[in-house]
Amino acid sequence: MKFKTKFSEYQAVTTDDGYITLHSGHFDENCHSTAGALEETLYNYVEGCSVLERAQASNITILEIGLGVGLGILATFESTKEIANKIKFITTEIDPELANWVISQASIGKHISNLEKNKEFISFNLSENFQVKVLLGDARETIKKLDLEDIKIDCIFQDAFSPTKNPTLWTKEWFRNLRSLCNKDSVMTTYSASVKIRKAMLEAGFIVTNMKGFGNKRNATRAYTLESYRDEKLEKELIRSKTPAFSDKDI
Repeated sequence: MKFKTKFSEYQAVTTDDGYITLHSGHFDENCHSTAGALEETLYNYVEGCSVLERAQASNITILEIGLGVGLGILATFESTKEIANKIKFITTEIDPELANWVISQASIGKHISNLEKNKEFISFNLSENFQVKVLLGDARETIKKLDLEDIKIDCIFQDAFSPTKNPTLWTKEWFRNLRSLCNKDSVMTTYSASVKIRKAMLEAGFIVTNMKGFGNKRNATRAYTLESYRDEKLEKELIRSKTPAFSDKDI
C-alpha cells in the first residue's frame, strides 16, 4: 500500500509482529522498528514509562512526539482501558493528512466519539476516560500551546524520527521545552541512546538513565525529573565524554 499527501509519500511496511508501520518519503525512514511496530511501542513507551502503574495511581497526561500510525494511542488505550482514572493523550503530527488517515483506520476509528477537527488540532475520545488530542504542525511550535494552557505532562514518548532525519526534535533546546512541561515526577523514554542526545537531555534538566533497547538495539534511554532516580555513574560518564550535547546550533 502506498499513498501520498502534500507533505510526503508513504509506503506500508509489515513488521515482524504482523503490524503495519509506514515509511515516510519526506524523512526517508520507517515510523517503527521492523522488529515489531506494536511490540516496540509497548516496550519503549507504555511499559518504559510505567503507564499502567501511573494510571492506576492517578489521572495522567501523556505527550507523544510523533503520531506515526497511531500505535502509541492504540497501545496505551488497550493497556489501560480497564482503569477508572482519566488519561489525556496528546500527540504531535506535522502532516494533517496523515493524521486524518490514522484516525480513519478501523483499529482507532471504531472507538472514536466526540470528534472535533480544525487547522490546529484533532480531538476525540476513545472512551469516557480516554481523551486524545493531535496537535497539527511543527511540534517545536505546537507544544508551546501546552505551556500557555498550563498543561503538565506525566509521561513523554519521545518517538520522533531519528536525530539525523529530524534533528530539531532532539536538541537540548527541544528537551528544555519538554522539561518545562513536566510535573514533579515525570518520565520520558526514547529509543535513542547516543551520547550527544543523552547529554542534551542532561543539560536540559532531566535525570538520564539507561534502559535495555528493543530488538537489535543494545540500549535505549529513560529520563526522569525526580532526583531519586539519578544514575551517578552514567551521569559522570556523560559529563566526562568529549562529545558535546546536541543543540540547535548543530543543525
